[in-house]
Amino acid sequence: MSKSVRIIGAGLAGSEAAWQCARRGVPVELCEMRPVRSTPAHQTGDFAELVCSNSLKSDTENTAPWLLKEEMRRAGSLLIEIARECAVPAGHALAVDRTTFAGRVTERISREPLITVWRD
Repeated sequence: MSKSVRIIGAGLAGSEAAWQCARRGVPVELCEMRPVRSTPAHQTGDFAELVCSNSLKSDTENTAPWLLKEEMRRAGSLLIEIARECAVPAGHALAVDRTTFAGRVTERISREPLITVWRD
């Protein structure tokens, strides 16, 4: 019996969950409504689009936001990897170029053979 996972929404959590499942050999159906249906907050149909801020919060060692990002990095997080690649100056925070970040997440998720994307 083959098992698969269906994930509703390709936001930050959905994109990361799909990536982690695929890394472990589990086929994924990732369902995303955009760009077929949009929201007032979103500007694109890209996955993991940051809508309120480009900050992923503090990158200062031993703070709660830093610890969460460090745990994600150690778990092989796609989003943290791409966030580091798209980082922009922001003092002690990890901030990203939102357009580049969402575009790269969309590209990597879309290229993963174990992830099937459904837009509806």
